[in-house]
Amino acid sequence: QFANATIGWYETTKAGDAVAALRNSLKPLATAFRDGAWQNIDAGSLVPGDLVKLASGSAVPADCTINEGQIEVDEAALTGESLPVVMSTEHMPKMGSTVVRGEVDGTVQFTGMKTFFGKTALLLQSVEADLGNIHYVLVRVMLVLTSLSLVMCVTCFIYLMAHYKTSFRDAIQFTVVLL
Repeated sequence: QFANATIGWYETTKAGDAVAALRNSLKPLATAFRDGAWQNIDAGSLVPGDLVKLASGSAVPADCTINEGQIEVDEAALTGESLPVVMSTEHMPKMGSTVVRGEVDGTVQFTGMKTFFGKTALLLQSVEADLGNIHYVLVRVMLVLTSLSLVMCVTCFIYLMAHYKTSFRDAIQFTVVLL
């Protein structure tokens, strides 16, 4: 048992380390102009006014305005639109979308919960889970069926004990099988 517990502890620790490594590798990065040079930084450290590079294949790290030029952006995760959208200076690529073609510089306008993505997440958290009328109907049907089966089992148990003089153990076994 000691060996089994030791192996279990080792495997759990190893799995936890793997999850931590995966989590660190999935942190979104942004290419931002900081300290006079382009740097890859954690997207969570962006602030409004930062200059970021939006390049083909990269995720949009925050809600940005395009300084000049145009790119094609896949907004399927946000809007469900299956085709890329062409964006230029009058558009605002949103956090959570992906650049599929082109490269431009953009200025961060909104970050975190102030982004379109963040506001949507906040709205989803504030909505109570309304399961609708079908949920209530199914719960009532379940309660009626459960009540009927319990009444039937108790009735059968009493009938077996009183009428057939069945042993307590046999009556319980029959009732459990019936249930």
